[in-house]
Amino acid sequence: MSASAPERKAGQKEESGEETAVSLCDLMERHIAAQLATADAVRAWDERRAASEVTNVAYANRLLDVARDEEAGRLAIVNYRPRGDRESRLKLAYMAAYLIATRGTLNPNEMNSVLEAPCDRPSTSVS
Repeated sequence: MSASAPERKAGQKEESGEETAVSLCDLMERHIAAQLATADAVRAWDERRAASEVTNVAYANRLLDVARDEEAGRLAIVNYRPRGDRESRLKLAYMAAYLIATRGTLNPNEMNSVLEAPCDRPSTSVS
């Protein structure tokens, strides 16, 4: 993106009505960066809170901000529509690794999105 172009979220429509082309690999890289930023922020703000430099409210608000960034990155991957079998497997493997590492879960809609077939085939959902 150029410096003069406005920031857009993954999949957000441009003024022309066309969806921006963001690859699954780009989304995964952004999500990993957000996870690392979250870990760094937790360490830094834990130190500041321990030194009584910030209030508990400021601490909680800052951590909520970075958690929202990480969640947005995760949801961009969950909602990404694979362009083929390779991307479909890559998305599933990434999400499986993420869920195992974080001991997280997906709600039923997120699970259906993760298991969604590539664009060129009909989707099968899990009930």
